[in-house]
Amino acid sequence: MKEAQSESVIYFMPPGLHRDPKVLHHYVQDKIDHFYNVSQIVVCTTGCGGGNIGITASSAPLVYPKTRDCIDILLSGDSLSNLKRDMHGVFLTESWMEFMQESSIDMEKLEKKMGKEEAHEYLKKLYAPIHDFYIIDTGCYDTEPVKKYIEPMVELLSAKLHMIKGNYGILRKMARGTFDEDFFIVPKGEKVKAGSFPSNF
Repeated sequence: MKEAQSESVIYFMPPGLHRDPKVLHHYVQDKIDHFYNVSQIVVCTTGCGGGNIGITASSAPLVYPKTRDCIDILLSGDSLSNLKRDMHGVFLTESWMEFMQESSIDMEKLEKKMGKEEAHEYLKKLYAPIHDFYIIDTGCYDTEPVKKYIEPMVELLSAKLHMIKGNYGILRKMARGTFDEDFFIVPKGEKVKAGSFPSNF
């Protein structure tokens, strides 16, 4: 926002909404319904489990990036047409690591609950299709704790760990108000239609 010299107001969403698309939908819709005297609302949550499908532009036109989820947003560059992503990989940042640590499938928690051997067998089955883990370096956090956290999982699965750059070009465009072919607009009074966001496959 400083880079773009933007004074637009930002509303941060509470963590955990992605666990349930219905909860995400209700939260986003409620926020939109309570805005007034605004020219447009830019929404960052996109494909995210289908939670934005059916959202109504009740108080102002809505601007959405044409992304599958927040991973696309972090990996985006100058154009979404150039975006390449391993759809079978696991992507991590500091906050996603914290989310994993709090989840029921955290390796340390499972080892305490099931015993080491049983926990490891469970994780191998759970992550069977996964062969690559990616740490997205956005330049906004220290990647070393994330690397240290995920390395035991990578080793257990005989997977590969990659460090990739996150340029978040979409966020830069949002801050500048540059809404090009990477975005779509929902006119006031209309709804986000099914098929608005790219499919994961």
